[in-house]
Amino acid sequence: MGAFAHPQRALASEGKKVEKKNAVLVVAFGSSMPEGQRAIDAVFRSVKDAFPGTEVRLSFTSRIIMRKLAKEGKVFLDPITSLAKLHEEGYTNVAVLSTHVIPGEEYDDLSAVVGAFRYLREHGSKSGFEGIALSKPLLWSPEDYERVSAILGRAFGKDPRRGVVLMGHGSPHPAEGAYARLQTVLQRKHPNFVVGTVEGTPSLEDVISQLKGKGIKRAILAPLMLVAGDHAHNDMAGDEEDSWINVLSKEGIKAEAHLKGLGENPEIRALLVEHLKEAAEEAGF
Repeated sequence: MGAFAHPQRALASEGKKVEKKNAVLVVAFGSSMPEGQRAIDAVFRSVKDAFPGTEVRLSFTSRIIMRKLAKEGKVFLDPITSLAKLHEEGYTNVAVLSTHVIPGEEYDDLSAVVGAFRYLREHGSKSGFEGIALSKPLLWSPEDYERVSAILGRAFGKDPRRGVVLMGHGSPHPAEGAYARLQTVLQRKHPNFVVGTVEGTPSLEDVISQLKGKGIKRAILAPLMLVAGDHAHNDMAGDEEDSWINVLSKEGIKAEAHLKGLGENPEIRALLVEHLKEAAEEAGF
């Protein structure tokens, strides 16, 4: 991994020597809640530790969150603006960290942005980078599913009589099947684990059906998301009648909430960093 410790080297470009400057861009949806920001900050620190001497920046994709934070004096840039600024400042090689759980719509959007900058260079424009690559999301390869399953098992699987409900976001994208696939992998060793989504399939109704079918009367609810933000605090554990914790209670299942995002788990962060290092190599670090 010596390449990560020496971010500046000379390389030939169009017949002349150009100083090589590496940068990492961490991209998250964002969170306006301090509880949600904790996970993003933890991921950012892990990346800085893994890439000493390399410029590391943070970018958000949610314009609603960025506008809200701007009113508090906290300015964040979107990925397009962040990459353009890195190019303007003379950075030549960029690795972009996807903090997405599945390769859904948001991952596709980020991939298109990175692809556009790659296209510029490949088609002779001086506006692109010498090298740019996007890391894979958390759940990508078969090995990722096995590793994430094992990490979640270590985090929540101590009591086989207690249900563990993992709440994902859900997506109209075909990648939504990742949630059912993760559940299949999880249940090989942890039959008490159930995966559901806020806005898709498996639904909360599916979760309840599974818990009742297993005779589970107690459960812990945890977000299958990078951050424990609005969805976790409101949809999952809120006071409203239709929050997951209250719906489960009405169904005779006593639940408690674990309000920490995946990004707060050091093993999850280590897997994200591994994906990022693969992208950094592809980007020419």
